[in-house]
Amino acid sequence: MKFFGHYLYANSISLFRQRKAAAQKISVTTLWCTLGLWLLCVVLLQGATHAQLMTPEEVLGFQVGSDYQVAGWQTVSDYMRHVAANSDRVLVDELGKTTEGNDLLMLLISAPENLDNLARYQEIQRALATATQSSEELDALVQEGKAVVLINCNLHSTEIASSQMSMELVYQFATEDTPEIKDILENVIILLIPSANPDGLDIVVDWYHRTVGTPHEGSEIPWLYHKYTGHDNNRDWFMLTQVETQLLTRVLYEEWFPEVVYDVHEMSYRGPRFVIPPYFEPVNPNIPPLLQRTLSLIGAQLAFDLTSAGFTGVLSNAVYDTWWHGGFRTVPYRHNMVGILTEAARVEIATPIFQPHHTLKGYRRGLDQYALRTNFPEPWPGGWWRLRNIIDYEEAAAYSILGFVAENRVMLKTNFYKMGLDAIAKGQDEPPRAFLIPTAQRDIHTTHKMLDILKRGGVQIHQANAPFTADGVEYPADTYVVLMSQPFRAHAKDLLEVQRYPERRPSPESPPERPYDIAGWTLPLQMGVRTIAVVHPFEADLRQLPILPAVQGTLDGASEPTGYLFENRTNVEAIFLNHLLNARFGDNSPKYKLYQARRGVEIAGKPLPSGSILIQTVEPPRQQVEEMAALASEFGIRIHAAATLNAEMISRRFTRLHAPRLGLYKPWTANMDEGWTRWVLDTHGFTYNSLRNAEIRAGHLAARYDAILLPDLGASGILNGHAAGKLPPEYTGGIGTEGLANLRRFVAEGGTLICLNRATELPLKYFGLGEKGIVNVVEKNNQPNEDAFFCPGSLLRVRVDTRHPIGYGLDNEMAFLFKSGPVFDGVRGDSKAVATYPEFNPLMSGWLEGEKRIRQKVALLETPLGNGRVILFGFKPQHRGQSHGTFKLLFNAIYYSATE
Repeated sequence: MKFFGHYLYANSISLFRQRKAAAQKISVTTLWCTLGLWLLCVVLLQGATHAQLMTPEEVLGFQVGSDYQVAGWQTVSDYMRHVAANSDRVLVDELGKTTEGNDLLMLLISAPENLDNLARYQEIQRALATATQSSEELDALVQEGKAVVLINCNLHSTEIASSQMSMELVYQFATEDTPEIKDILENVIILLIPSANPDGLDIVVDWYHRTVGTPHEGSEIPWLYHKYTGHDNNRDWFMLTQVETQLLTRVLYEEWFPEVVYDVHEMSYRGPRFVIPPYFEPVNPNIPPLLQRTLSLIGAQLAFDLTSAGFTGVLSNAVYDTWWHGGFRTVPYRHNMVGILTEAARVEIATPIFQPHHTLKGYRRGLDQYALRTNFPEPWPGGWWRLRNIIDYEEAAAYSILGFVAENRVMLKTNFYKMGLDAIAKGQDEPPRAFLIPTAQRDIHTTHKMLDILKRGGVQIHQANAPFTADGVEYPADTYVVLMSQPFRAHAKDLLEVQRYPERRPSPESPPERPYDIAGWTLPLQMGVRTIAVVHPFEADLRQLPILPAVQGTLDGASEPTGYLFENRTNVEAIFLNHLLNARFGDNSPKYKLYQARRGVEIAGKPLPSGSILIQTVEPPRQQVEEMAALASEFGIRIHAAATLNAEMISRRFTRLHAPRLGLYKPWTANMDEGWTRWVLDTHGFTYNSLRNAEIRAGHLAARYDAILLPDLGASGILNGHAAGKLPPEYTGGIGTEGLANLRRFVAEGGTLICLNRATELPLKYFGLGEKGIVNVVEKNNQPNEDAFFCPGSLLRVRVDTRHPIGYGLDNEMAFLFKSGPVFDGVRGDSKAVATYPEFNPLMSGWLEGEKRIRQKVALLETPLGNGRVILFGFKPQHRGQSHGTFKLLFNAIYYSATE
């Protein structure tokens, strides 16, 4: 009977994970009968003898890590629930739903008596993290508490080994009674995330099952493995745009406050087998020195344990650094938590790789060649490399880290609260003392968004009850204040201050060393929020905000209006405008007539800027007023009711605005910028179609679209896509010359082509813009040599022509995030520069080499072509969903395509 129950459990999981084509052959009746019989057997077994805990192999039908075999999320999550149901050492916490509606699970693993007292241990973690009690009280909590370690698996879905390893790890902790496991269970509460991206795990497994045994086995997936972000889901850990990031951030900084966070990853298979801490230069100065020393200590333990166990090819002090803010293991540094990253050499999902020794290579950062070094004392000799090898390395690393934490529980917990106390003292003793955020902002909604991001990251936000003076300047009541005297000071400071990336060269004659990721990320600059650092001590009457106040909307003006106006300067107003554009009567006719002010206007003594929106509706007057008042309240915006509008004034000062028919190019090369663009459009209410290569090649685009948007992808990628034979034929190739001609025809027939960053290369090369004199002045100078222009992700200053429709509603000077983009010159005649670099160094945050090359050059332009126009962005205005301050440039470009 027990065997029968086990068989049905494994068989039902197998049925759920069959490929769709095969599943269609299974009758619904058979499936439900099998599942129902299994459930009946489980109930009977649990009622009689309590079901025996099955091994992963019994469920899967193969050993974890077997060649060509991987389990999807349904199998993994079902197994985790099975273990929790049959072990008193494991609990399952459903954190919430993922983007695509899967359950995001966290397992809590510890001794039964610890799991029975979780609420108390959470209280202790919060007290140690906030460090608000006396040292004596905190020391007592250290002795009482357990160390908390969060292990995060499978954040990047193609790095699949850790999701499979998690099943084996939880089984071992649920069943084994070795001294090592008993010590860990007694002293540690493990928070295990089997997959941080369950949606992506299924995408990868389904693609692998589809291609295994074909010439495309283990090939790239032609779409993102997260709906919006793909690989960039590990670039979202301070911005918190995605639901998965938000759920895990809540665990980290609101609920559990782990002392150690272990993020399990994979990397290229062309070099070392395993990268461990400590990491490479540069070091971010906001990270506590004690934390850096702890990283070295754990790294030494890892290196020793792995080498002692016979693992070769282990590299430290290389590749990855602690400078950049935004990754799963780097944001915890700013919260006094030890973030550990390991990177294992990958395979092709579950397909093994044979690597002769001569094919193995070093890295540009920390391992100049694949050879014996102090940080690489035992190179892997080469040979077969399998999924099982990766799992063995990752499992051994997990045990090493957990063993270290169990043995050093008191030390780690003591250091955790001491780093919080040190942060509080630093905020009192040295500048900056605080950052001030006035409520008088161009975009108060984005200001609140920035404060909300800080608050979700555990930062305390205050607001002034009365006017106060800081550094000799008087600030009004209601000014927001982020005091630096708080335990997560490093997180707040690193997001709010300007970065100065330390230039690194191996020798004075060498080219500069590239950063691992971007060099500057200052949140107020990216989001366009005026923020002031306070240098000297100051006094103010402040209240801490448990929640941020809502932005109040208002309707003012005439009691019997002929139209309604709003300034259209904020991102939320773009959401409101799209709501109006998409509103329809039952016959699908537009509910509102909308107009945009071509220049500043004054209505009944109220000045309104260029780009302001006029709303006219056919509803009865009383109903109009009630509707507009409700909309103002819902969206938190200011609407002005005007009684002095007439047809002559409207035709002279306004232009008609229609709902733009937008197409967003979606290549088969899984473009992350396309995903981020979709996220920005979706969250701001834009309607659009995803344009594939076939539709562009089919032509007649002007009949269906007002604007076509090309995300950040070079001309070759757009034209050629994947090479023939690399993927199944339907996913190879690009738009080709036929699609290129159709895009050119689309513009000539009146369409607007919007090109972001590297996509500008396409019209520059193939639309004859060079004949107009427009050139990319840094095209041949993007390599880091002595005379080069080099800007590896930094915030630069530009001046904006706010009279141009793309510049409507913005300030005349702003920052944007530049990374590997073009810089334009030769903009003259009928072409118009919308954003231009100043005559001095434009660097605001990060690192810029060769800044003189771009002074007074163009960052954003419009050029007419036939009856249409091409808009060239020399940057990504929607970069990773972070640069809220430049979203409006993109929005305006889209609206510009649909004006009369």
